[in-house]
Amino acid sequence: MKRIASGVVTLLLLLSVNGPARAEDEARSFAGVKMWINNWKCEQPTSGSMKSRYTALIGWEAEAEFSNGVIVGASYLMSVSDYTFGNDATPDIKHQDSILAIGYRFYHRVDVFTGYRGSQFWQRETKTKTNFFGPLLGIGGAAPLNDTLSLFGKLTYFPLSNKKTAGETTEKETARGWSVEAGVMHAFAKRISGALSYRYETIEGKKTRVKDTFAGPTINVMYNF
Repeated sequence: MKRIASGVVTLLLLLSVNGPARAEDEARSFAGVKMWINNWKCEQPTSGSMKSRYTALIGWEAEAEFSNGVIVGASYLMSVSDYTFGNDATPDIKHQDSILAIGYRFYHRVDVFTGYRGSQFWQRETKTKTNFFGPLLGIGGAAPLNDTLSLFGKLTYFPLSNKKTAGETTEKETARGWSVEAGVMHAFAKRISGALSYRYETIEGKKTRVKDTFAGPTINVMYNF
């Protein structure tokens, strides 16, 4: 996956020297539905690794771009079914994820942004709740191929805090992670567009060295303002 991340960085650098925005480019906003179909690979130093079956997270995503280049975005996803590992000793797990970000867009092409990330995992059988939360930093970009089709990519880094609560017991540690997403966007009409991409994300605890990896395709349907 390091090669994929390097490829996205290269794409973003190319976008940044793609020249000034076209005259018809203008500030724009969108809101829509997003779905991420992924599986979860958990690697633990003491017990090896296990991988879940694919499940879908579905929710909404919105972004506003102002005439001065400032962008504000938010998203919320929740699993429509549990992550299942095919192991009776591993309880099924639900997942929720939310992001709030603010940044600046150069030439309607390249974004630099920061924000806040919160991610929650819930095991109903054991009543165990795990929360990842903290800041994020990222860079993204898009390049038009023609009037209706464009490429886009995003690379995000997040230093997070991890709080795990099981009954009256609470464990805390710091974690670091990053995600990369790249894909294509197509305008079906003046106000309606869609996107298909692949997203890879990994988070590793500093103390426990437990590494969680999520990967799979994303689908967006957006209404443009």
